[in-house]
Amino acid sequence: MALILADVGGTNVRFACARDGQIQPGLTRRYQNDDYGSFDDVLAAYLQHAQVHKLEALAIAVAGPVTAQTARLTNRGWSFDAGTLATRHGVQRVGLLNDLSALGYALDSLGPDGTEVVVDAPMAEDDQRLVIGAGTGFNVSPVLRVAGQTVCLRAEAGLGSLPTRVAEHLHAYVGPTAPWVRCAEDAVRGPGLAELHAAATGGEKMDARAVIDAANQGDVQATASVETYARMLGAFIQDLRLLYMPSGGIFLAGSVVRGLLTTSARALFEEVVSAPPTVKSTLPPVAVSVITQDEAALLGCLAYAKTHT
Repeated sequence: MALILADVGGTNVRFACARDGQIQPGLTRRYQNDDYGSFDDVLAAYLQHAQVHKLEALAIAVAGPVTAQTARLTNRGWSFDAGTLATRHGVQRVGLLNDLSALGYALDSLGPDGTEVVVDAPMAEDDQRLVIGAGTGFNVSPVLRVAGQTVCLRAEAGLGSLPTRVAEHLHAYVGPTAPWVRCAEDAVRGPGLAELHAAATGGEKMDARAVIDAANQGDVQATASVETYARMLGAFIQDLRLLYMPSGGIFLAGSVVRGLLTTSARALFEEVVSAPPTVKSTLPPVAVSVITQDEAALLGCLAYAKTHT
């Protein structure tokens, strides 16, 4: 009997197969969403690849809003219903969780190579932690310890209004209008960096990875765009620090964050996130790390399944 773990992002789906509480080596696989019409289609492809014929349970992390029984992928028209999935695949247990919550459940399972320190500071043991993800989308997950158990709260922080201090950096760089920004995540997710650079240069839009690569190759305008993005993301993190009080540490995730940290703008980003969040703040410094393990969300799905499905 197999427990199937799935990390459904806006661009890719990662799968793993667990038996007896352990992820099976050699059965982790990634698929491009554009190649499939639905989650059921890509799940069928994985089950065939892994030669899994009998399922024990499903644990699925989704990059979008999640309730106890349903989920929706924000940047694609895929929806998930626990009851429908259970019936279709003959399982009694289906767990749905937000992808950032999955990273929160993974924190205690990550080895020493699973994270990299960005800002070094003391971490309060068993205190509140915060996962912040910036990739195709943007969101957070507050992580608590309650009666010895990890609890990850649901949130949709990226769909709120753009904080004032983030908007100030944005408009100082591209002027008073930024029509692509309808909510906070539009400014600080990966496609937001692409839009920012296109607006600043007046040229053809490049994806975020290409902008970061150009900055690393010495392109002056790309470097300016990445530095502005670093200021914007850092300012948003400072607001989130005040909202969630993560004295147990902040854990960053997502392709655009990891790309940013390869550029010369890393020092600027570290300076912004390590500063006091406001002139009135008396909060002590907060440790900031980046999650570097690609399969972290799958580990979180496994940890979640052990206690919630």
